Amino acid sequence: MYLNEEIRAITNKMAKLYDSPITTVTKESGLSRPTVSKFFNLQTIKPSSIEKLYDLCLELIEKKEVKRKLSLQKENTLLSGIEPTLQASLNV
Repeated sequence: MYLNEEIRAITNKMAKLYDSPITTVTKESGLSRPTVSKFFNLQTIKPSSIEKLYDLCLELIEKKEVKRKLSLQKENTLLSGIEPTLQASLNV
């Protein structure tokens, strides 16, 4: 099964990527909010729930990372060849 350190690493990453990670995981998993909250707080839940939540968190993290990479590629494509102009002063 998964070690607490592995679960903590996943939940910390979720907290960085999502505004409300517990709400997001609750909606996506179909499990109860208390169960998801226990997972995020490293409390005891059924092994099958741990596995389901761990795998779901990995999928959600991957989804965000893919979206981020696509956004960076789009930015590079749209802004390639455009020289940034710096405004030296404000003419008020």
